[in-house]
Amino acid sequence: MLQTPQADIPDVESLVQGAMHTKLQVIRAERDRLRWELVDIRAELTDHRELQSELAQTRARIVSQDREIARLSTTQD
Repeated sequence: MLQTPQADIPDVESLVQGAMHTKLQVIRAERDRLRWELVDIRAELTDHRELQSELAQTRARIVSQDREIARLSTTQD
């Protein structure tokens, strides 16, 4: 059976802890990136909803103006 000298154990533990720390940093960076992406997506969604509302209002105005044009056209005839 192969045994690791006692002096090497702290080095191995240090390497494992360093690798875990690096992995944790990568995970945190990805989490932060995803949070900012979510903020951007929510802002885009808000803009999209506002544009949809403006579009609906514009369509309603067009329908109203078309009715007014039709009404005025019939009164002129």
